[in-house]
Amino acid sequence: MSDGKQQVKGQSKPYLKNCPTLTSNEASNVNFDFTCETYKLIQGMVERLPGLTAEEYSKQATFYNFTPESMETAFKLFNTWPNSYYNVCGPFICKNNRWFPIYSKKYIDTIKLAEENTSLRQKIKELEAKLATKDA
Repeated sequence: MSDGKQQVKGQSKPYLKNCPTLTSNEASNVNFDFTCETYKLIQGMVERLPGLTAEEYSKQATFYNFTPESMETAFKLFNTWPNSYYNVCGPFICKNNRWFPIYSKKYIDTIKLAEENTSLRQKIKELEAKLATKDA
């Protein structure tokens, strides 16, 4: 069995590169006692409160006894086998230690805009630096 990273990277969805996954060894040590209701509650929590850290989510998730580490493991588990939880829970993106649900097209459009913004800001800095050296 290949590790989760290879499974996700093999898919053609660019946002999945920001979805951390478990290795096969890590996945074999996971022992959650989730029900379908737990999956729905996790998904609902992340949709209501996007952008929290695993520690913050573990405190919000009063429906299950999470630690910050087990919360992160759960997110990675959903990312590792997204088809197992399709349309119920995940996948989840992690940026700067903050977790977000994926909103498919809306999220892809947001990523494109963010990448363009970053590129334009970098170009502005370069041009400002060139102007500063010319004026000096």
